[in-house]
Amino acid sequence: MLIVEDDPVYRRFLREVLRKLNMIELVGEAKTGAEGVAMCLEHKPDALLLDLMLPDMEGIELITRVRPISPSLHVMLLTAQPRKELPSELLRLGVGGFLDKSATVKEIADGIVKILAGGLVYSSSAGLARSEASLPVVISGVEVNYTPEELTARELDIVRMVSAGMSSKEIASKLVLSPRTVEKHRANIYDKLGLRDVVGLTRWCIHHKVVD
Repeated sequence: MLIVEDDPVYRRFLREVLRKLNMIELVGEAKTGAEGVAMCLEHKPDALLLDLMLPDMEGIELITRVRPISPSLHVMLLTAQPRKELPSELLRLGVGGFLDKSATVKEIADGIVKILAGGLVYSSSAGLARSEASLPVVISGVEVNYTPEELTARELDIVRMVSAGMSSKEIASKLVLSPRTVEKHRANIYDKLGLRDVVGLTRWCIHHKVVD
């Protein structure tokens, strides 16, 4: 995990968050976007805790610079000034988390765990509009064009539930299936659509109006 944050007080707070998640290694800290890009190139972290507004660039620019060299990088973006136009752009860039800096240690820690598992964590203040259908679906720089017609009715039901944050166990209970059967359906869905995680699946759902 790499922290890119110019405020020393908030950097210390983020270190405390990671300390509580003792299974996550902190590889470094950067105070500017340029330092962050350089450290991403040097350390190749699995995940990034990133301030939206840095002294020399926006966090979005940093993500744009490092994404081509780290397509699987998990990103949690943090901001003191949420902007409602941002979520669409962040989804395009594969940002798994977007939280307000007022979030608690537990909220950020839980969010980190979720994005590392391929989930999507956007705070209510982020204003994520799931009805937006104009988003291009891009996974690791490759546009995905598969349509909902490629899926069966049962698979579409599971897609909607997965994108709503339901676990395989919850889906199994709802559809009266075994969790193992649900896992097989999920694997088939990812294979059909050329996707690998919930973030990509959620972007695909938004693009094709599969979710409201």
